[in-house]
Amino acid sequence: MEGFVMWWWIGAGVAFAAYPALRPWGAEPAAWVDPWWVPAHLLGAAGFVLLAVAARAERPERSPARRDTAVAAVLGAVLVLPYFGAEAFGLAALGGAVRGAGGSGIDQATAVAVSEAFRLGPWAAATFVAGLLAVAVAGVALLLAARRSGGGTVAGGVLTGIALLAYLPQFFAPPEVRVAHGVVLGIGCVLIGFTATHASAARPAA
Repeated sequence: MEGFVMWWWIGAGVAFAAYPALRPWGAEPAAWVDPWWVPAHLLGAAGFVLLAVAARAERPERSPARRDTAVAAVLGAVLVLPYFGAEAFGLAALGGAVRGAGGSGIDQATAVAVSEAFRLGPWAAATFVAGLLAVAVAGVALLLAARRSGGGTVAGGVLTGIALLAYLPQFFAPPEVRVAHGVVLGIGCVLIGFTATHASAARPAA
């Protein structure tokens, strides 16, 4: 699996950057029925999965910082995936049930109230926040690993680490900031992928 490290990181970077860029930012619940609503959220979920796979594929036993990055990334992915699934599929179905011109279905106010009920429900909110806190821990561990490794891995590690730390607070930012955050995170992951591959190629065989 180590031979695919570059592609795991690049895939994570592309997914993280594409999610906010493709996500519909119009008024809800109209945005929920946009054709890009589900694919964008699936890309967001894929970013966390690929991040966990990439961190695990980088031989975490080589250093405590890499081990902590892998453990926190895997835990974070496990905890945020249910929320992404609910956002992607649940809100798309809810948006489709909103009353149209024909008068059938639920009204928009009810749809928004239902969405807030599950978005802010204690179990949903707790698991999502816990997952993003785990992702933040992965960001700190990644920053430590980049500082200790030096060389070309520093830039990617710093960009990715800071962006992972900011993943929770950026949810409260306007769309332009969230898109920029995704781009920064994407660039960081891609840089890690390339430098990790070069480092592996330069490492002498045992």
